[in-house]
Amino acid sequence: MLTVYFMRKITVNMLSIADSVKGQGVETAYNELIALLKKYGKDDLEIVTNKGLNYDVLHMHTVNVASYIKQRLSRGVALTYVHFLPDTLVGALRIPEVFMKIYAWWVRRCYLKSDYLVVVNPDYKDEMVRMGFDGDKVFYIPNYVSEENFFVLPDEKKQEYREKYGYDKDDFIVVSIGQLHRGKGVLDFIELAKQNPDIQFLWIGGFNFGKYIEGYKKIRKVYDDPPANLRFTGVIDRNEVNILCNISDVFFLPSYYESFALVALEASLTDKPVILRDLETFKKIYFDNVLYGRNNEEFINYIRRLKDDPDFYLQQEEKSRKIRESYSDEIIYEKWISLYRTITANRQQSH
Repeated sequence: MLTVYFMRKITVNMLSIADSVKGQGVETAYNELIALLKKYGKDDLEIVTNKGLNYDVLHMHTVNVASYIKQRLSRGVALTYVHFLPDTLVGALRIPEVFMKIYAWWVRRCYLKSDYLVVVNPDYKDEMVRMGFDGDKVFYIPNYVSEENFFVLPDEKKQEYREKYGYDKDDFIVVSIGQLHRGKGVLDFIELAKQNPDIQFLWIGGFNFGKYIEGYKKIRKVYDDPPANLRFTGVIDRNEVNILCNISDVFFLPSYYESFALVALEASLTDKPVILRDLETFKKIYFDNVLYGRNNEEFINYIRRLKDDPDFYLQQEEKSRKIRESYSDEIIYEKWISLYRTITANRQQSH
């Protein structure tokens, strides 16, 4: 595929309503990408958000009606970021089946009408091809987290924050991040907390979609009256998420499905060993740099080994640093600028 280096800046109109629901992954990925492109693309790109039609690239992040119409009416390149597939909402939201089918049709339509797609998971490319999209126009670019937002705090700061949040120096803290719904594995997290009172469990995140999420009543009951060793923070600012990851010892996400698990990347930037459910999705993103468990027994075995075996803990800590190296800001920026240059050059050649 031909790549042409523009003499002028490429104009990109970012289309998104992700910030309408705080504390969810698409919003985080969207904000991180814009910050990255503005940081490194000062000479190459002009980035605007939710503007008009006269731009080289109409880059859609959320499949809402206004963004879709702008893509259809613009002469620019229609690029859509595939953050999720329609079936990934199963287990997350309690939506009547008929509405779920309508929404799934709408998502597929938005994807198939785009000129190009960017997927956050390499497996999604095959899914797009199965939907009928040209595989040569699907690109994999992973999510990104800035080390300005997630980083390792000095030991004295960690202890200071531990005291602030009511934890003792010797407490072993297991942290997770995500919306509070059944698909995230919250109920497994709760069960492990109940079975292991000598370990502190901390869940960062809230009921982003209120009572419409799956498992709301059951999770809410524990949320309102948790065991002594389990805490829920609700939706909080990302700077506080970084602090809580720093004062914790292990990051553990028992989610049953994810497109990328951006939160695992966030935690790895604080050098935390990462435990994830054994999903093929994760293995193509995090490879052997995290621990994979199939059930609660395997999860707690890993947690206790990390708690009791210093050498094993240091090994996993080092693996988290390897994740950071794989998803550095400069590497991800080069992927994006190369894509923008390529697709805009192709559009010029076809007109």
